[in-house]
Amino acid sequence: ILENAKEMLDALVIDGELIYSQPDLRSKFNKQKFFDLDFYPVSLYYLGMTTLKDNYVMVLPNLTAQSIYMNYYNELNQISDDARCFVPAYRLFMDHRKLEPLVENYFKEYLGQFPAQVFDKINENFIRCSFFELCSRYLSSYYTFAIEQNNSAGRSDFEMTGIPGTDYYKDDRIVEFKYFKAKEAEHMLALNDPRPEDVAQVRAYAKDTKLKFPIYNVRSYIVYICANKGWKCWEVTE
Repeated sequence: ILENAKEMLDALVIDGELIYSQPDLRSKFNKQKFFDLDFYPVSLYYLGMTTLKDNYVMVLPNLTAQSIYMNYYNELNQISDDARCFVPAYRLFMDHRKLEPLVENYFKEYLGQFPAQVFDKINENFIRCSFFELCSRYLSSYYTFAIEQNNSAGRSDFEMTGIPGTDYYKDDRIVEFKYFKAKEAEHMLALNDPRPEDVAQVRAYAKDTKLKFPIYNVRSYIVYICANKGWKCWEVTE
């Protein structure tokens, strides 16, 4: 039923993982059990829609599955994908290559559709995954994307890299998202500069990327999403 589907989607796109039962996974396949609520996670695994992270939770296997689930999440929650709300910002990016209008568009046109109570539940994982889905929807002909990209300094939230053969080749953008609940919004939105620890974090990711891919023009950003109260975006230079 719809409520069960929403509960599973919340676990996968907000928490980033779904708890499963090892005995159910190891048990003999049972068609009758396949549609039992408690068996849903294992059903998804049998269908190839999830992969096992460890002995307790499963996760989405790749960005394709991530995009599919985000689309389904938007559909179930009646989030409009009307291109007229998004295309102007992405056309502007293609002309000027400024990331800030994309963040503004994401906050206003996408997050702006959610009721206030949702912002107590979502987190950074949801922010980076939904921002990825939106960017990939309009920029996948020009950029490849990564979520939680492995670096020697850690895992960057979001990275987009221009595809060879396009005008955007060698353009690399690293974005570190920080999400704050409504009670923290006023304080965070009053900041003129990002927190030093966030700057150090994204600089380390950029340095590692530059070492591995010296031909890339690496630009890095810190984005604060403050519930439904506002946003901040800074480009971090060396």
